[in-house]
Amino acid sequence: MRLTGLAMLAGMAMIAADAPLMAQDAMAGLPASRDFSGVWTTYRSSEGPPPGPRAAPAPLPLTEEGQRLREEYDALMGEGGDNAAAHCVVYGMPTMMASAGGYPIEFIHRPEQLTIIYEVESETRRVYMPGHGIPPEKRLPVRQGYSEGRWEGDTLVVTTTDMNDGFDQRSYPHSDQAVIVERFRKVPDETVGAILEYQMTMTDPVYYTAPVSLERRWMPLQDGYIMAYNCTEEAWLRLLEARRAQLQAGEPVTAKMSDVIDVYE
Repeated sequence: MRLTGLAMLAGMAMIAADAPLMAQDAMAGLPASRDFSGVWTTYRSSEGPPPGPRAAPAPLPLTEEGQRLREEYDALMGEGGDNAAAHCVVYGMPTMMASAGGYPIEFIHRPEQLTIIYEVESETRRVYMPGHGIPPEKRLPVRQGYSEGRWEGDTLVVTTTDMNDGFDQRSYPHSDQAVIVERFRKVPDETVGAILEYQMTMTDPVYYTAPVSLERRWMPLQDGYIMAYNCTEEAWLRLLEARRAQLQAGEPVTAKMSDVIDVYE
């Protein structure tokens, strides 16, 4: 019994000796060129006028199935042009990143993980670095998908899979077979300190006949912060089902949120 106790004490001593090293590894920082931490907003040059409205995007290269689902969704939204975000549904990928800037976006960067928080609905993504992710058999399809990152020099390359079908995406609808590849790079800027350059390409054999892509540039939000708020999407899904029933019955799509829940009564 005495020997067992001594052995346990020796083992605890070894763990304690290793603890500072383990903590040091966990707290090891990123070099400035790879650290995207901070709150970011749309880049605005101080040398020119404020940016005007974005140009209308080019038509998406939708497949026949993609076009059918897009038309069905537009019909479900009715003449008023409703959308999921108006009913507290998180955007999901890639709309979360495509829309970021008007509402700020926060990056919390550690060597093993990049956490991205969009102000709208406090929507959160986690980008896992090699060796720190979720095993494939434990992943679940969600609106944000599952994201893994790797470094190419000082450019962070992120691949996102495991998204559920996002026919209600505001900018880029996609199927559950879509794959998104993003590239993040921070570059110095004399005026604002740094610019975060962003490029996204999505491929989807179900919705698109060719890859679709977008580019964004963000700058630090001076003394900025994001506010948090959250809702649930259950009511939104009920509203979609009510409108789908009207559409399939050949009736006008008039269902309102107050028709499916009584919180607005």
